[in-house]
Amino acid sequence: MEAKHEELKLLDDVVMRTVANPTASHGWHQMVDLLRRHATPALSLQLEQFLLANIAADGLPGFYRATFLDMLTGRPEYLQQAGQIILGLQPYDVDRLMTFLQYSWQRVLLDTPGRQAFRQRLQALGLPAIVNSLNPWIWQQARPTQVLKKRAIGVVSKVALIAPFLSNVKHPPTLMALQQAANLRQLGYEVVLYSAQELLGPDFKHYLGSHSYTPEPQFVTAGWDKYLGQGGQVMTGDVRFSLLQRWHSLLAQMGSFDPDLVMFVGLYAGLATATYPARPVLSLGINSLSPMVPADVWLTAQRELDGQQVSSWDAAFPPGQAYYHSYRVQRPDMQHGHTRASLGLPADKLILVTLVSESEARIKGEWAAAMLQVLNQYPDVLWLIVGGNGALPSALQSARAGQVQCVAFCADAVKYLTCSDIYINPPMMGGGFAVAEAMALALPALSLSGSDGGDKLGQAAQANLQDYFQTLMLWLHNPDARKATGQSMQKHFDDYLDLDKAAASLQGACELALTRFNLRMAAQTS
Repeated sequence: MEAKHEELKLLDDVVMRTVANPTASHGWHQMVDLLRRHATPALSLQLEQFLLANIAADGLPGFYRATFLDMLTGRPEYLQQAGQIILGLQPYDVDRLMTFLQYSWQRVLLDTPGRQAFRQRLQALGLPAIVNSLNPWIWQQARPTQVLKKRAIGVVSKVALIAPFLSNVKHPPTLMALQQAANLRQLGYEVVLYSAQELLGPDFKHYLGSHSYTPEPQFVTAGWDKYLGQGGQVMTGDVRFSLLQRWHSLLAQMGSFDPDLVMFVGLYAGLATATYPARPVLSLGINSLSPMVPADVWLTAQRELDGQQVSSWDAAFPPGQAYYHSYRVQRPDMQHGHTRASLGLPADKLILVTLVSESEARIKGEWAAAMLQVLNQYPDVLWLIVGGNGALPSALQSARAGQVQCVAFCADAVKYLTCSDIYINPPMMGGGFAVAEAMALALPALSLSGSDGGDKLGQAAQANLQDYFQTLMLWLHNPDARKATGQSMQKHFDDYLDLDKAAASLQGACELALTRFNLRMAAQTS
């Protein structure tokens, strides 16, 4: 008790020091650290009201306040305030803008139920406006056409593949970029992978008042040669330097490679934007929205968008042409046989399984309450939740003992799919890869439409929660229906999702990007 009392006194002291010096990040971060240990609803409300009354609502103090209060309350209005403030901050700080852009879209991804809500939240945060501010600045500062010399490009033989951030094969966006490298190499293209590591930098921990940042990862290239080939080249930015210096350096290296085409995998990267005036750009989003980079062609899993000049964003940069390309997921490699006994799972239960990185943020609300009702109605059902730290989500605390089993993240989580009966995807933007892996294993999967998981299921996605739970009830009662649906989903995976079948479609997209680039260049000189 004595130590807690001392820390609360320290919190009072840090608050007053922060009020006196609100443009210094360290005070905000000390408050975050203390609150993570001692916050209560009453204390958080008291601090929120005090900061609103004593810290300016604009400028850098207002930005720190807004990002801090986003962390403290979780309410969306504070991150939106931060997005409104940051564009007006002077001097213009591209590193702070990029840190906010990359952090905030991942922050929003945690608590949005689907694609439309995700898009609306990013619009409300002002991310397209930030991109519209960044792009011309990048083109002016990086001067890409002086580095990537203009020349006639008749065929594609060399591809510069760009990702905003790389770490290791356990990091899904890194793996996705590596898989695209493998598909490009399958076409006979020479590929070099570039990343400016845009989530990192010399001051990246100090740009937000929330003390939220991407932890410096283990940068491990073990296993990459499977995708890049022996001696495959990877160029990353030196994170001791500012982003502009990293972009300059990588563009110079790219100039030596002299690619015929640039392919980008992600939501936004300044390095990908920098190449657009000088080379054809093909983009692939890690979620089911178009990337925010200017591109000649973007790969979409939504068949209805094929051939349209369309972007998900109200942005000034020209929209790319959507190209239907649904191949996204590698078939799970099941070299080791796993049984329920070897995994410590009961043999006599009907097992529902969910793979999720942030179970506390994903498993909540109306959907979680309905799942609890299912568990209460079916005592022989076990719900296995794999991911995060393995803690039971707050929304499921009232579940019958032993009916929910939580397992911490493991790199081979797919082994749990092979021993389960039904895959359950929460209403959320992510989860598409796990849904697809379940499909590949003929495990029937539930996911709402209008989301990454729903896109993988196609016509088998559920339109609303009522349909979702009606289908779940059918599968719980009818093993034959489960088996037939699982086989149908496996065929859909084979026909439309299997990454090993992507090459011909990807080649068509590369050739279309080159054609559209040549038209773009001709229009500039006519």
